[in-house]
Amino acid sequence: MDSADSSPVDRKKQLSKRSSNSYTSEEWRRHRPLITQLYFEEGRTLKDVAEYLKREYDFGPTERMYKSRLHTWGLDKKKKEHEMLDLVRQGLQQKGDDKDKVFLVRGRQVTLADALHYFNRKGIKDPSSLLESQRALSGELSSPDDADVKTPLSSNDDTLHATHDADDFEMTRSPMEMDDRDKPAISLRLRASDFAAERLAILQQVLNIPDLPPMPPFRTLSVESTVVQAQVSAEDQRCLDVIFQNMQNHFMNLFTARNLSIRNTTGTWTATSDDALADRFYYSMYHGFSFLWNGQRDRAFDNFYKAFALIEGLLKDDHVGFMIYVFDLIIRHDGTGYEEPLLMLLQHLADMAKAVFESEEHPIYLVATTMHSATASRAWLAESTLRRLLDFFQDSIGYFHPETIALLQTFASGLLNRERFAEAAVRFQQLVDAFETTVNKQCYDVCYALRSTSEAYFYMGQYTQALQAIKASLERSQTLPRPEEREIYVRCLRGMAEISHKLGRKDEAVETMQHVVDVCRDAFGPEHAFTNRAKMHLKSILKGDAASASAIPPMVYRLGRGGNAAKYIWISRSSPTRLQA
Repeated sequence: MDSADSSPVDRKKQLSKRSSNSYTSEEWRRHRPLITQLYFEEGRTLKDVAEYLKREYDFGPTERMYKSRLHTWGLDKKKKEHEMLDLVRQGLQQKGDDKDKVFLVRGRQVTLADALHYFNRKGIKDPSSLLESQRALSGELSSPDDADVKTPLSSNDDTLHATHDADDFEMTRSPMEMDDRDKPAISLRLRASDFAAERLAILQQVLNIPDLPPMPPFRTLSVESTVVQAQVSAEDQRCLDVIFQNMQNHFMNLFTARNLSIRNTTGTWTATSDDALADRFYYSMYHGFSFLWNGQRDRAFDNFYKAFALIEGLLKDDHVGFMIYVFDLIIRHDGTGYEEPLLMLLQHLADMAKAVFESEEHPIYLVATTMHSATASRAWLAESTLRRLLDFFQDSIGYFHPETIALLQTFASGLLNRERFAEAAVRFQQLVDAFETTVNKQCYDVCYALRSTSEAYFYMGQYTQALQAIKASLERSQTLPRPEEREIYVRCLRGMAEISHKLGRKDEAVETMQHVVDVCRDAFGPEHAFTNRAKMHLKSILKGDAASASAIPPMVYRLGRGGNAAKYIWISRSSPTRLQA
């Protein structure tokens, strides 16, 4: 393997035998260029690559660990059914010589004949029949002529002027599970025009982008290069190390108790099985801050105290998502001038941990007390801890475990709030890759992660990349159930309106947002949260202050943990006050 001699990875001396579980994310990152070269570019077998790295660098992960990393890097060679089906769909749309077109799938050349051969080996002679069943299952109603399609309203979206306490909301049923008599009859009569394609073409012309190329594969992106390297004191670094080490110990105990590991990714527990109470805690805290930012202090603290009352039960039951939610709250609200509830939360958390575990050495007690007394920015401590915790999750339970993906969702959204836009853009693309691998390329979560990617690029002024992500989100959303497709549609149009306004094309932005208001009103109802936000955004553009952070309705991202309560929780990029016009 002479081609490997030029690798930038330093040769290691043969050391004593070590456990395959002991390889860190940093070691994987150092060896990634060589693994990519040997396995993906030179086409060598995984066995050959593993033997070479073991022999030359004493790097000996298990085959399963290699496969997990190759999946997340987008280097796995195994054809996936949803990718081959997408090729069949595209191939059927080609005419004449175009049918011989070569497609790129994760950087590899694949033809329509390859896709047909894939299905033929599985005994499927006519894969186009799968396309028909896929459309039937998705409930696709993409034609503007489809009449009277009805969708339920979500009764618990985070509206600005909340008039009920958190406990007043029904948290036990999904809107999709309502009886027919509960569902409002709202007709989706939409304009018979391809408004989004027209707006996209106009923006491409303005930005001098004749052809909008597809987004690069996630495997070609470098996460590490986007991480902001903060200059911190030795004391602040020690504080961070204490917090992370105890968070790591906490989750290590949880994973051990649930028999979870990278070898056993199911264990006795799943991400949706035990987090409803944690979701309720977050829901109460969220509304507490919403009331606080709007000057309703009494109602705010009523919600805070309701959240605090849940902490004892959360600690006793070892709810997996709880501490991640606490850190997410710190990221969002530390440094805003409204830190009092956070300090109260940390103090109460420490007191409860000491009482429940009867020790001042328990990881949660040490995390809470260290964070409470920290002199460094608590938001920075929380951000840095979650970043390192994500590496730990990936190494411990795998890149594609639901809890790893849930943490990635929460962390990526927090990065937007911290204005770490470059890293947020890459993290959301990492989410796209994760959902493509675990679900499919056209699922709701892929579309939403793409739209979130565009938001990050927008705030960096990288409009070409923002439009790439918006275009991909719109294209992928076509097979979604109608309510979800309409949601992605209006979010993408709002993104294009923001770009138009930023480029000084106010009339165009106003027209786009008026269209969004009309679509929201028809699809979701005149009083729905989406419609109200669209109206506020339109109003802010008309006033000329859409560039103001306090005027733009924020991009929001749902918690990714599952459970009935989580369906109703939407995390805003910024404080709830940013919903105001």
